[in-house]
Amino acid sequence: MRHRRSTIIVLSVVLIVIIAFGVYFLNSHEAPATQGPLSDLNAQNLEGFKDRFNKASDEHRIILLLSPT
Repeated sequence: MRHRRSTIIVLSVVLIVIIAFGVYFLNSHEAPATQGPLSDLNAQNLEGFKDRFNKASDEHRIILLLSPT
């Protein structure tokens, strides 16, 4: 019984640390100095995004879509 309680405590601490790091790193809207600013993609700026994306066809491009659900 004591071993199980210790395991639960250790796993809880690890989970709290992981959540804390996630909140710290994912809550920031700052980009590195060598990268352009981060932006939110919405219906109003979608056309401009598509134009910039298509003009950069000779470069590496990555789109990361995140959903809160």
